[in-house]
Amino acid sequence: MTACLARDWFFRLFGAGGSPADPEPVFTGAQDIDVLLAFSQTFHPRTVVEIGIQRGTTAQAILARAPWISSYIGVDITPESLPTLAVQHDEVPARAGELVASDPRVTVRVSPQGSRDLGSDDLPPADLIFIDGDHSEAGVLYDTELARRIVRPGGIICWHDYGNSLVPAVTQVIDGLNQVEGDHICLVEGTVVCFEIRRQLT
Repeated sequence: MTACLARDWFFRLFGAGGSPADPEPVFTGAQDIDVLLAFSQTFHPRTVVEIGIQRGTTAQAILARAPWISSYIGVDITPESLPTLAVQHDEVPARAGELVASDPRVTVRVSPQGSRDLGSDDLPPADLIFIDGDHSEAGVLYDTELARRIVRPGGIICWHDYGNSLVPAVTQVIDGLNQVEGDHICLVEGTVVCFEIRRQLT
């Protein structure tokens, strides 16, 4: 079981999030976006990568409150592709990132296998990474390894859907990593978001 950080303590440590405007995003709830907004407003990331950008509702909420972000890279699969898990088949966007397409800071990378068609050389070093793509075991493991290769020292990796019974592999992978690595990944109470702050190089 992954350690859980009380919601009030999280926001004491990392500042207020600021709930996104209506309508609430379909796949990422306001309480989850609050976590990302708190990290953004505290650490002022310049480069953000979102794996599984979908239509761009999460990106829209973050970018509207983060003038310090200079580059936001969204990754997703092509419209004709199907996710590994049947439960995610309805999540494939007709046009990935369409809600933020007019923002010059945004680049969307679309390919048949999404992030699994990318290596660390295909993405820039990032300050904040949000993993919300393929929720199969192989998908979560791949995205985690990819994120850890591109995140800057002191940067933050967030995972979505921990504790979601429809996609149990997310929880299993994170619990497994914590068991082996010593509880580096923490859940924010009242959300399905886990995070890890990567250590500074010494």
